[in-house]
Amino acid sequence: MEYTHRQQREAFHLVFLERFSKQTDSSLFVLKGGLNLRFFFNSPRYSEDMDFDVLGGSVETLRRNGYRILNDRAFIRSLAAFGITDLLVNDPQSAKHTQTTQRFRARLVTTAGEIWPTKVEFSRRASAGEHLVEPVSPQVVRPYQRLALPCRHYGARSAVLQKIKALADRAEPQIRDAFDIYVLWLGGHCRNDVGESIEPTSRDRALENLLALDYADYEGQVLDYLEADARRRFQGADVWGDINETVLGLIEGH
Repeated sequence: MEYTHRQQREAFHLVFLERFSKQTDSSLFVLKGGLNLRFFFNSPRYSEDMDFDVLGGSVETLRRNGYRILNDRAFIRSLAAFGITDLLVNDPQSAKHTQTTQRFRARLVTTAGEIWPTKVEFSRRASAGEHLVEPVSPQVVRPYQRLALPCRHYGARSAVLQKIKALADRAEPQIRDAFDIYVLWLGGHCRNDVGESIEPTSRDRALENLLALDYADYEGQVLDYLEADARRRFQGADVWGDINETVLGLIEGH
């Protein structure tokens, strides 16, 4: 099977998650962000990066375990099945490893000679809501012939509130946050009264930022991360208009 660059990144994330779950206490890490939506809520949007919240453990132990995986030749060889011939790990000495953030950057080298950047990031700020342990969706792992491994992740309500907060708080608003809220709504995971749980100032900022985004942003930040079938479903200014209207209503509490 020939994998797209979106799938190659996803395969890397899945294999890393498998290795990481075996050598660490998985109760200390919670998957969040776009991969949480993709792995557990059937989002069609692929992610460049993998993000976790950290609930405990030391910075040094996590740093050591992360680089042990990334520099393991057996781990790198296991990526060959997905058209990845090598993994270029960024210099650990210049990587960010603080009491709030730990970041592992790497570049995937493919058989086609392409190089795709990715990162695995761990945040040591407070946990952002309810989380649970479930197996990754079989629909996600099936193309890679992997088992649906269990993973701690944020539940639907927490994921919605996180995305609205991101829409409000990012220095540069990202239209993917609005799309992710819409995907959760399509899947029946987003109640119409969710806006009532948002602090008024954050709600106003989220609304303002959403109204400042346009279809050109949507093409670059969302459509470019969808495979062909999903792209056909979600492309078009009329679809973006529906997303915008739906998310505005959810944030306002309609």
